[in-house]
Amino acid sequence: MIGKLRVLLRRVEGRPATQYGFHKIMSRVWLACMAVTVPVVIFLPAFWAKIGILWVAEISYYANYATDAGAMASANASTDESITAYAIEADAIAEQS
Repeated sequence: MIGKLRVLLRRVEGRPATQYGFHKIMSRVWLACMAVTVPVVIFLPAFWAKIGILWVAEISYYANYATDAGAMASANASTDESITAYAIEADAIAEQS
């Protein structure tokens, strides 16, 4: 499980195609969350008061990660030089073929 998560994170950080797919899915998730948040705030204000801080923190963490992953993928895609572990592994596999 941890190995698969590690591979996914490397691909998101170092492979623009994977990053695009990841952020396409996450943009839909955040749109759904926006739709759910409005009725929760209106009809369950006490619940929102408890969970709101966690919600905002999670959104902030995701925004920071998405920005950094985008910058890493952009840097990785802009040069022929192997920068990320994903690119280095891909180069090694290509050399073996």
